[in-house]
Amino acid sequence: MLRFYEIADTIDQEVNQFEEDIKDFVAGTINPIKFKAIRVAHGIYEQRQEHTYMIRIRCAAGGITPVQLKKCSELGEQYGSGEVHFTTRREVQLHNVLIQDIVTVIRELLTVGLSTRGGGGNTIRNILTSPNSGVDKEDIFDVDPYAIELTSRMVKEPDSWNLPRKFKIAFSNNSKDTAYTQATCLGFVATKKEDQDGFEVYCAGGMGAKPMVGHLLMDFVPAEKAYQVTKALKVMFDKHGNRRSKFSNRLKFLWKKLQREEFVSLFLEEYNKISSDKNLDLKIVDLDNRPKIDASVKVDAPKDDKFDIWKERYCLAQKQEGLYCIKIPLQLGDLVSNDGLSLTKLVELFGENTIRCDRAQNIRLRNIPEAYLGNIYNCVSSFERSLVEHASFIGNMINCTGAQTCKLGICLPRGLSVAIRDKLVSSNLDLDRLADFRLNMSGCPNTCGLHHIADLGFFGKVARKEGQMYPAYYVLAGARVAAGETKYAEKLNEIASHHIPNFVHDFLQAYLINAEEYKNYQDYLEDEGKDVIKSLCEKYSNVPLFSEDESFYIDFGATRKLSLDEMGSAECSAGMFDMIDVDRKVIRRELKQLDAGTGTLEESLYNITFSSTRMLLVTRGLDVKRDEQAFQSFDKHFVETDLISKEFRSVVQLGELVAKGDLDKSVLTGKKSEIIGLSSAVNELYTNMDDSLRFKKETVVSVDKKEEAELVEKDYRGVACPMNFVKTKLVLEMIASGQKLQILLDDGEPIENVPNSVKLEGHKILEQIKTPDGHWQVLIQKK
Repeated sequence: MLRFYEIADTIDQEVNQFEEDIKDFVAGTINPIKFKAIRVAHGIYEQRQEHTYMIRIRCAAGGITPVQLKKCSELGEQYGSGEVHFTTRREVQLHNVLIQDIVTVIRELLTVGLSTRGGGGNTIRNILTSPNSGVDKEDIFDVDPYAIELTSRMVKEPDSWNLPRKFKIAFSNNSKDTAYTQATCLGFVATKKEDQDGFEVYCAGGMGAKPMVGHLLMDFVPAEKAYQVTKALKVMFDKHGNRRSKFSNRLKFLWKKLQREEFVSLFLEEYNKISSDKNLDLKIVDLDNRPKIDASVKVDAPKDDKFDIWKERYCLAQKQEGLYCIKIPLQLGDLVSNDGLSLTKLVELFGENTIRCDRAQNIRLRNIPEAYLGNIYNCVSSFERSLVEHASFIGNMINCTGAQTCKLGICLPRGLSVAIRDKLVSSNLDLDRLADFRLNMSGCPNTCGLHHIADLGFFGKVARKEGQMYPAYYVLAGARVAAGETKYAEKLNEIASHHIPNFVHDFLQAYLINAEEYKNYQDYLEDEGKDVIKSLCEKYSNVPLFSEDESFYIDFGATRKLSLDEMGSAECSAGMFDMIDVDRKVIRRELKQLDAGTGTLEESLYNITFSSTRMLLVTRGLDVKRDEQAFQSFDKHFVETDLISKEFRSVVQLGELVAKGDLDKSVLTGKKSEIIGLSSAVNELYTNMDDSLRFKKETVVSVDKKEEAELVEKDYRGVACPMNFVKTKLVLEMIASGQKLQILLDDGEPIENVPNSVKLEGHKILEQIKTPDGHWQVLIQKK
């Protein structure tokens, strides 16, 4: 039976523990922040709809068998939204799953060799390849087996599960780079050197709110050494990556911090340790891309006369003579469960190696004999939400789920995508001339909708008209993708959401009229296209007052006007530091009670002792279940190693005996000064922790009380985003904890972005006041 990766042997034990964690969460006996980190590592994400969850399912190389897709369709119907969602990560998702059904769904997926583990969290994410690798006439060689074998190894290695941040990998089958290897943490591009298969290796790329194009790491490495390259970079990232900051912990930021020479030196230090070990070489098993036709399959004639244009638009001859790969366009990336069942019933007759997920949120079939194309056409043209009657441009439009389900979203690109489609299909534009055009949309600065690599892209923002918020998007254009030559799209302007369908129509019309005068789209953009975009944004810059047209302030697909209250933060990886902060807050609270003489003395002293010992255990990857384990682990990993002075050992040992029930908490009352000293020592250690969670013993410079009480004032009016936040952050780093900073900001983007970003760094926004002259006064207290 074909499997696109092997599942770790420990998965049953992990799922059983996750089931217990869910029970604890429902009962309210587990820290919600800790539970969030656990469920995300299992690929489970909370949706906007209350008490519903999204389940991400790993599909290495985008591969999924008919049996596996059938199971997903059944589970989507029984436990979810009645659909299977295809993503830009070439994986599938189930939406609207209730918490009590999560483990049942996970176990059902395991029966067909699918796992959700690693769908989220700080680990190796779904490994991508070119969608037609193995059947493409322009293959250098098939890269799918490398992604499959690498996935199987990575998910079995314990150090893959606690990296500084998510680690993304991609393989392209040729220099056209259809897997976008320079837009990811680690990218391999197939090449040959003296007839030897190998890879050109890129690293430290990424998109998101702070995009960076990847850098050449190695101009050639033998193909079988892809594991050693990955292992070395993973270990180097684990050792030196930034675990402290929520905003700068991807591999691309490590490159920026170290610069090329030191980054490459540290990588080679790890790579040279293992590069010659042939036992680590990838053992590749080629995928069989030959037809396997069930004898029961009869050739069906196409049901109507639209077959020929469908074949021209969506079918491509493979390098294997007589076989075809077929693109199935999905509306918004959704496959209705019943359609999934009918498709898999047909496709499984042609073998297991027949389905790939597409980065454009579509399905790719492969290894279909030409004689049976009519069978496929009859099936897909009967889908409930069929798009096969439209030009492929319509199905290629990419949109993330946006604020409709994602808690990080601002706008609703799914609704916008439908509005654009309706506008274009009712026009007379020749969309077949735009078959390879990339129109990509994201609901926020995060790049789930791949707007950075779009020919024309959009990402969501909040705009205001006389204080009323309305949905809007930034406009980007001009990405170029090729190995060693990738360039991200340029941000050119912004536009209200409700103007975008007309804007897109007008821009594409202008391009199609002039396209034949240019070698390619990029040449058109540079010569006149950017000016066309800017002039159209000006043409559509008028926004009616809320009193004139309330609908303009309601996003496509929404039922009420845009509101900041419904938006989540643009960061979802805060688990580790949030867990540390839970104990820090307990310590601060209990110390205040001691100073005020409130509460119970022995109870406060125990809570301080316990939280002090547990607080930093997470930095050592330790997850304790019982109180006494916290004391034992702290003694072993912090006292014994001299990170904390041994003068506190007696207090730690007393705490352990209290936790076990051998002593009463009252024994701690005589140790008040030592317990307070322990909490101070732990906080000092945390303060002096470096970006990689390594500790260094340094003298903490005390801050003069008079200086600490002074209010620092800064005027950032006229300073654009993100520099206003950068300047604020720099000042905060220089002042004392608890000290206050007052800044002046402009209306619009600055007031929308800076306070939220400051809060995400852990500081307090004490006050936010609009001044008579229309600016904003923000009072911040440093954490």
